[in-house]
Amino acid sequence: MDRGITLYQISSEIAQQVFQKIDVFNKGRREDTGFYALSISTPYRSCYALWRVFADSSVPPLFIQSLAVTFNDAAERAFLYLRNCNILLKVKDNTFFEPYYGLSGDIIAFGKYSGKRLAEVYYIDPYYVLWLAHKFEPRNSRDKKLAGWARAFAMVHYETVIRKQHLPAGSRFIGTLGEKLTDLSLEVLAVKLHPDLYKKTGYYVDQYVLATDYDGNRYTFVIKAAASSFSPDILSCYTKKICPHDSLSLQSAKVLSHYESKGIRYTRIGYLKFK
Repeated sequence: MDRGITLYQISSEIAQQVFQKIDVFNKGRREDTGFYALSISTPYRSCYALWRVFADSSVPPLFIQSLAVTFNDAAERAFLYLRNCNILLKVKDNTFFEPYYGLSGDIIAFGKYSGKRLAEVYYIDPYYVLWLAHKFEPRNSRDKKLAGWARAFAMVHYETVIRKQHLPAGSRFIGTLGEKLTDLSLEVLAVKLHPDLYKKTGYYVDQYVLATDYDGNRYTFVIKAAASSFSPDILSCYTKKICPHDSLSLQSAKVLSHYESKGIRYTRIGYLKFK
C-alpha cells in the first residue's frame, strides 16, 4: 500500500486505521490486470472517488463514482462495491488522476443520454453502457473512443457484478483431516436449504453453507435444524437463519474432508463452535 500520499484533514491515527482495513480487505486479491483505486480528497475536490486503473497503460484510468467525504466512509463504500471482486484496492494521490479529469471521450453525443458521461449513465442504466460496449456500431473515430470506454465499464461490470455468482480460483485446502481450526472469520457466499431425509417425522430443514475466508479459501458446512418445520423449504423458527454476505466468527471447527470441483478446492468442516 502506497503511504506516500497527501492526506487532507485526516489525523495519522485515523489514516493508519483505514490503511489497516484496506490491507485486510486486499488479502487474496490480485493485481495482474491492474487495480481499483481510491483517489484522496483535496481542498478543491472534497469527495473521495473510486477508479479502475488498468494494467494496459494505453487505457486511461476509469472514473467509476464518487464515494464519500471522509476516508473511512469512502473505504467502507469501496469495500461494499468490490465485495464480489478479487482485484486489489489501492489508495492513490489525487495528482495521479488530474491528467484524466479533462478527457471528453466518454461523453455520449447521441440518443437519450446525449451530453452525459458514461460514469453517470452506468450508475443509473448499466445495461445501456453494456449495449454500447457489445452491440453499438461506431460511425466515426469519436464513436470508436466511446465504445472503448464502454468496454472498460463492461469489464468493471464483469468484475463487480457478473462474477459474484462465480468463485475465483486460488482457494487451497485448509488443515489436515481431523485437525481443529480456531478463530475462523468467514463470509457467507451461498446458502441452500435441504431437508434431513433421515428424519422420519416432520421436516428438519438444514442449511448447506458455502463460505470464504479473507484469503479466498472456500469452506462448506451444514447448520443443522434446531427443530422441525411445517414445510421442506422453510426453516424452523428456532433455527438461526444464515444469509449470503453474513459474517461468521467461529471459535473452532474440525476439518472433515477436502474436495475439488471445477478447479476450486474446498474444505468441508464440522463440529462448529460460534463465538
